[in-house]
Amino acid sequence: MSVDPSAAQRRTEYETVRTELLQAVAEVNVPGGFRGDGKEKPSGDYCSIFLDGFVSTKSAPHSRENVAAALRAHGWKQIHAGGTDESLLTRGTWAVFVTRTSAPLLGANGKSLHELTIRADCKGNS
Repeated sequence: MSVDPSAAQRRTEYETVRTELLQAVAEVNVPGGFRGDGKEKPSGDYCSIFLDGFVSTKSAPHSRENVAAALRAHGWKQIHAGGTDESLLTRGTWAVFVTRTSAPLLGANGKSLHELTIRADCKGNS
């Protein structure tokens, strides 16, 4: 049984993007850490990654900017930055959206939080 070279390439690209996203969020101070709810694992076509976490209201804008800066350091090109709410970065056929909610949420500890979401897709969004 032979291995499909395009499937192997998609898996390699997926693993590279996933590693870079996890490295980028590791640089962000997120109470309780990011959760992927298993969605950071490969989808059937290795073309989708979803991560989200909660950041304090004070650090929310900087957290999004820090994630975008970390991705730029890995060769991602920033296409759009919508104030403190959204960044779009691309590389090859991959696109990464880094967004945060604009309305604060109340955390279990009573602190005001924003949700920081990172979605990556390789379906030609660039």
